[in-house]
Amino acid sequence: MSMGTTRRPLLDVARGMALVAMAAYHASWDLTFTGLADFDLFGNPLWLTARTLIVSSFLLLAGIGLVLATAAGLDEPRFRRRFVVRLARIAAAAGAVSAVSYALFPDSPIFFGVLHHIAVASVLGLAFVRLPAPVTLAAAVAAFLAGDHLAFPVFDSPWLRWIGLTTVPPDSNDYVPLLPWTGALLAGIGLARLWPGIGAGPAPANPVGRALAWGGRHSLAVYLIHQPVLFGLAWLIAQGVGVESPQARNFHQSCVTSCTQAGGGAALCESNCRCVRTELARTGLWEDFLANRLDEGGRLGVSSAVQSCRSR
Repeated sequence: MSMGTTRRPLLDVARGMALVAMAAYHASWDLTFTGLADFDLFGNPLWLTARTLIVSSFLLLAGIGLVLATAAGLDEPRFRRRFVVRLARIAAAAGAVSAVSYALFPDSPIFFGVLHHIAVASVLGLAFVRLPAPVTLAAAVAAFLAGDHLAFPVFDSPWLRWIGLTTVPPDSNDYVPLLPWTGALLAGIGLARLWPGIGAGPAPANPVGRALAWGGRHSLAVYLIHQPVLFGLAWLIAQGVGVESPQARNFHQSCVTSCTQAGGGAALCESNCRCVRTELARTGLWEDFLANRLDEGGRLGVSSAVQSCRSR
């Protein structure tokens, strides 16, 4: 996700390392989603810290790259052309991610993830690339503090949630609002202003270093491609070994609980719930049911399956 300026080899390596960490995190999410593992990604402090460090590293590097790209001045024609092209690519990629997530996970779509954030924050960051480093670093601290300690109901609106400051975090598989996360990009800008030679040095000579640098040079493409590949592999493995997904287990547990609370016997409820799942799979409604994307006909099909199983 760099600007295409003169390369700083060590920054490419750092970006490649961030990609590896991100891929490992996403693989853990995929394994959990498909039922192959049971990582507490959203409750365990270690996993939450890992996500914070991974996202922050991408934004920090984006801030550094913004300073390097504007070294010749904001009015330099080549910078303007490269910036607009880069911004368009990131915005298009962010739109593609949102579209796919709305189709696959309508209950928790990605409406403002890390790519959306980089696109917007890169534009805002232009106002800081020529300011003194202490001013930018102070703004970074303010952004972190505001995002962590301030919350107002008005920002719960679907039109304002991308800013942050919500009283209730929205249900999204990748939520990276401007506050507090833009603080990481501003910190990168301030760091690059304090350290003009950051990332300079010889290109790595060993195979691992070269591979990381290659990934860093093509970070946007790697970002877009890796998750479909990892998720597809996890799904194929889960199907091959017959592992039941957490969503399927949750459905069965919820179904049996509701049935027994309504007065049904445990054995009968187990049988009825298995019957409903079998009927939904037979009629092709099971996957849409789990993903909560049934249309009116699908909902009628579910009701029919429930009634059919009760009458047996």
